[in-house]
Amino acid sequence: MNILEKKQEIKSEIDKINDEVLLNEIDRLLHLNEVAMPEWHKKILDERLNDLESDDTEMLDWDDAKKDL
Repeated sequence: MNILEKKQEIKSEIDKINDEVLLNEIDRLLHLNEVAMPEWHKKILDERLNDLESDDTEMLDWDDAKKDL
């Protein structure tokens, strides 16, 4: 079976699927709903990450912080 035949077989099988959970998993696997991050947004997130990494402020461990809730 060549690649085109295999692709057609897969498409045919997907057309038969009525299970929404399964279709959502296929969607996730194929990254169909993945939105590209704009460069300006990536820059903001990178700056925030750099600020966090360079901050000398002592952070609380999450387990310790939960005890104070």
